[in-house]
Amino acid sequence: MLPTCIVNIKSKRSKTMGSNYENIHDLQKCSSVEGENDDGDDACLSAMLLCCGPMIYTSVLKASIELNLFEIIYKANPPCVSASYVASMLQQTTQHPQLARRLDRMLCLLASHDLLVCSARTNEEGGSERVYELSLAGKYFVNDEKNGSVALFSTFMNHPNLMEALNNFKEVLSNCDKGLYMKVHGMAVYQGIQSDPAWNHVFNRAMGDICTIEMKKILEKYKGFEGISLLVDVGGGIGQSLNMIISKYPSINGINFDLPQVIQDAPFYQGIEHVEGDMFNSVPKGDVILLKAILHNWSDENCLKVLTKCYKALPQHGKVIVVDFIMPQEIHHTKADKLITSFDNLMFLDGGVERTEKEFENLCKCSGFSSFHVVCLAFSALGVMEFYK
Repeated sequence: MLPTCIVNIKSKRSKTMGSNYENIHDLQKCSSVEGENDDGDDACLSAMLLCCGPMIYTSVLKASIELNLFEIIYKANPPCVSASYVASMLQQTTQHPQLARRLDRMLCLLASHDLLVCSARTNEEGGSERVYELSLAGKYFVNDEKNGSVALFSTFMNHPNLMEALNNFKEVLSNCDKGLYMKVHGMAVYQGIQSDPAWNHVFNRAMGDICTIEMKKILEKYKGFEGISLLVDVGGGIGQSLNMIISKYPSINGINFDLPQVIQDAPFYQGIEHVEGDMFNSVPKGDVILLKAILHNWSDENCLKVLTKCYKALPQHGKVIVVDFIMPQEIHHTKADKLITSFDNLMFLDGGVERTEKEFENLCKCSGFSSFHVVCLAFSALGVMEFYK
């Protein structure tokens, strides 16, 4: 039996609205049809959401990753579970007496951001309870070496040093060309990462996971690796991208080129030679050179230095494959544009920038290359471009 106050509220709503509504979504739909939920209402909701939503969402997501909530739901059988089930699987030594209720509130937020799919079912007591399963987006937060994950990238982004720098974002407009991280901490981002072994470990694993996700999609769409004899990956890290390419095209011989402190941690890969060096001084010779997520880290001046070294290392009609996000000329309300503009502003940390197609073309021609071509886009945002000698 419902408490008297709830019965009275339900009765009052019936008299006021003229009919009974099964749930709040029915009421929202009715308001929309009647014109009550107009553009002004949506604008107000958007403004309020932007005030508190990103911070709360980030905090809940961080906690969910630390608690392995995505893993718990992913491994459940059947894969549609209640908050009570998730609570029973937690490994915490101290637990709140209303643990399931609190978890349910967190899971609701994740569902509202399309990381979980929420539905209702009748429980053993005859009441209604929410149940959750992973959405397609939510599956990217499950640790998966084969397919990649974004979970550790989220952990990396939540490091206190990074958050402190981002909380001083207005400093990017001050009269100084130093990166934001340098202004706040007195060192470059990569120096800050290397000075913290735990953060450095998270960063390296996160970049490896992101690399797996991106390269899988690139290899589905881009066919320009066919027929290559010697491929040089400049700034290739520990060789993960190159290994994925050669796994699909085993006739390719690869050179993974990066700084000594990076190469020292590179594992053995069949068909890959790890070479130490500095891309601003020289680049190993090859038929084709890959620059994946390199140019966006640097100013135009430094990009031209690297591209000029690449030009000298290539044979006639050789090419550089550039993989970077391409900033649209006009910005629209799309996931791709939100991601690209977010990364573009993130690049203020160390003085980098995301570029438009025209800006990439200018870099191509100013460094001596004869032709420029955007071959394809991965995830509607990540450009695969070719600079031909």
